[in-house]
Amino acid sequence: MKPQELEDLLYWLVEQRIDQNKDMKLSANELQHWMRHVYHRDLENNIIEAFNTANVKGDNDISFKEYRQWLFTQPDTPERTEKSENRLVARWRLADDNGDGRLSLGEFGVFYAPDEPHHKKMHGLLVDEYIEDRDTDGDYILSFNEWAGPIVGDDDIGTDEIWEMEMKARFKDADENKDGELHHPEVEHFLFPLEEDTEADEEALHILAEVDDDGDGLVSHLEMMKHLRIFVGSQVLQHGKLFHAADEL
Repeated sequence: MKPQELEDLLYWLVEQRIDQNKDMKLSANELQHWMRHVYHRDLENNIIEAFNTANVKGDNDISFKEYRQWLFTQPDTPERTEKSENRLVARWRLADDNGDGRLSLGEFGVFYAPDEPHHKKMHGLLVDEYIEDRDTDGDYILSFNEWAGPIVGDDDIGTDEIWEMEMKARFKDADENKDGELHHPEVEHFLFPLEEDTEADEEALHILAEVDDDGDGLVSHLEMMKHLRIFVGSQVLQHGKLFHAADEL
């Protein structure tokens, strides 16, 4: 799209969808509210698309075999291993509320996006997987090196003092009982904080900090136009995709 077309569409989207109090300025709350909407709309569409594509028989529910056949035809699916297979089966069974081995669309959504804040029944299993991937001594407890190793690389721990200080500060915050280790409940609180939609909220605050030139805590029309590319490349506009689907919002 040409710059003027981008400006016109952004103006329309702000006026019609994002700017709740119609003052032609965007607050942090308005940005956060909109980004949550965009994120959940996108996720819901992805769930429905995956369910319908894998559900070759067009039934109201889907079998694990059907899903598995679809999954391993996708180009971005990781290499199949016994570990990954076992984890898929465990997630499938946990999401299967009535235990019939098949998932309805609602159950499939829980399986497909187990880390969503409102899919709390799946969180314990994800914590198990997280610990299993890092627990090198088999005690089901994470030391700092076990926790940080997959993030920074075992060989890199201790080579960057500033980065290690930041990592240790995060570890200390997660270590609620201050025993120098992370236990299952602490890992769960770290991975799934009580606040929902934290990722969308953080991105909204980041964008506000980037474009709020006058520091008034609001994004004016002039600031929107000046920093148009930041908006186009962000989750605010679903990284540009919303320009092609504005009428569906």
